[in-house]
Amino acid sequence: MSQNDYDIGNQNGAQFRTDLNQALVASAEMNSGSSQPAVMYKYQLWANESSNLVQQRNAGNSAWITIGTLGATNWGLAALASPTFTGTPLAPTASAGTNTTQIATTAFVTGQFLPLTGGTVTGNVTLNSQSDIRFGDADSSNFVALQAPATVTSNLTLTLPAADGSSGQALTTDGSGALAFATIGGVPTGAVFHFAASTAPTGFLPANGSLRSRTTFAALFAVIGTTYGSGDGSTTFNLPDLRGEFIRGWADDRAVDTGRAFGSAQAAGTNLLSHTHSTTVTGYAQSVPFTAGSITYGAGFTQKNDDGSISPNPNTASLTYTTGGPSTTDAETRPRNVALLACIKF
Repeated sequence: MSQNDYDIGNQNGAQFRTDLNQALVASAEMNSGSSQPAVMYKYQLWANESSNLVQQRNAGNSAWITIGTLGATNWGLAALASPTFTGTPLAPTASAGTNTTQIATTAFVTGQFLPLTGGTVTGNVTLNSQSDIRFGDADSSNFVALQAPATVTSNLTLTLPAADGSSGQALTTDGSGALAFATIGGVPTGAVFHFAASTAPTGFLPANGSLRSRTTFAALFAVIGTTYGSGDGSTTFNLPDLRGEFIRGWADDRAVDTGRAFGSAQAAGTNLLSHTHSTTVTGYAQSVPFTAGSITYGAGFTQKNDDGSISPNPNTASLTYTTGGPSTTDAETRPRNVALLACIKF
């Protein structure tokens, strides 16, 4: 310990030298001691042996300022060229957007840059000049990228939906940037169409009148209900049976095909209109095989006999003939047609 008040009094030689030497030693040892000097001056150095610190009095001589560590190289201070820091060095955080050679703190970096290994980004992220957001594949050999179009006339924000949609749905917009999942160009549940294969495609059932679960096919049951059959009355329902049937449009109160309930089946029917036949007969050979019926001829009718002679005909004459019945070659009357599989969307 070596401290002094640095006040050399007017005294004899020996005491003067002692007092001067003590002042010089105190100055050389930076007023070392476990307690502060009794007399202090502004900018005075103190080797504080209690805390092992190098301290200096401030300009107002009102407090001590810590400079470094006693006995440490450079008092523990970083060198101006290529210093090595230990512990947790602190620095002032630059304002957002600073682009200088100033040291960047972790607070500045976190606030200005995206985390490279995961994390949460606060605030907006802007990629300029059509830069991509890229999603790498499993081995990062290729990627899928999203980028802005080359030109936009105004800022556009697309807001994602809060939940996922159903299988096969696509994202649609409400015209104001709010996106939602919807079925685009989909076939509505309950729609019937014919398929050019013997098995129904995915999402369809053959319209064969079969029983189906009211819960498994709840959407279809909600549309057609028990129109085509109530199944077991509680857990199942019937599909329409269109096998071998022609489809007729429902009249829906039009005065055609009246009295029909929607979805009802109709048996075959025949409606032949009343009609007459007429002919002119100038003669006949007796060998004509008419076997039933009769006809009356007026005056002037002549008959050709078997020997080739012609006999005048009386005013009336009887002629037998046979009428033909309808053809029974086919079991039904039908137009030309092609058989396809009738299906219904569930």
